[in-house]
Amino acid sequence: MPKAAVQLSRDQQLVEKMKVLEARLAQKKKAQATAMESGHILVSGPLPADFAQRFSQAVSHAADVDAKKVIVLKTAPVKGQPDVFAVDFKAPPKVVKTVETQASDSDSKLARGNMHSFLVSKGDEDEEEEAKEEEKEEKEEKKKPKAKKAKKVAQGEEATPVEEKGIDIDTAMPYGDLEPFGREDTAQELTENSVQESDSMVDQLERAEVAEEKRAVFRALTRLRGAAITSFDGVARSQTGNIDEYNKVHKWRNNHPLHHLADEESDVSKWAFPDNADF
Repeated sequence: MPKAAVQLSRDQQLVEKMKVLEARLAQKKKAQATAMESGHILVSGPLPADFAQRFSQAVSHAADVDAKKVIVLKTAPVKGQPDVFAVDFKAPPKVVKTVETQASDSDSKLARGNMHSFLVSKGDEDEEEEAKEEEKEEKEEKKKPKAKKAKKVAQGEEATPVEEKGIDIDTAMPYGDLEPFGREDTAQELTENSVQESDSMVDQLERAEVAEEKRAVFRALTRLRGAAITSFDGVARSQTGNIDEYNKVHKWRNNHPLHHLADEESDVSKWAFPDNADF
């Protein structure tokens, strides 16, 4: 056998071994890609009916993964904390780590998306809004020209004291103490209340319809029962009337006379003192 043929067969064997190794590596990568791991996070309630869909979409946007690979297994309230819910979900291992990391960071991509109202509490939101407002006010104060301040001081105007906590809010001004409006969590809460009230209204209409059907059926049965009882009462009365009339007309003793011994022995002259008696 020539050396060239032997070398060619060895090369073919090496190529086949490489193909087998590549196939195994591809299978391992596919298994790792399709592997699912369980995750657990805490969110603020109440949770809407479509929370699972929202969660999958938010994770898909934050972790660059297909929303179908993120599955919510269970949501349950935490004992002792009625406004906190535990969320158990399944996703690829990298996605689970990303979600658990971003869930605890209020500035993360996940917390700024659709899950903002569930991952960031209202107190934290208020603090962030206050900090942003303070920064804006400080920038505006820095932009004001110094000449206006000097002019006001020259005219004898007294500068209003500023507290250490921040700029004073004049509550005497109209609408000075109103809370910010247009919040997403408030809109969601109102939407859920509207759905609940609509469902209650439909349920009440259904119950009223059932009650009306029952009333109509039992009213008809009552009338039918009254008519049936009246008919049977008429039959019974006519039958008893016929019996009474027959008894008045037909006397049994008239048709079947009785011979009483007392009547026969009432005439003493016939049996006690006959005319042909031998005395």
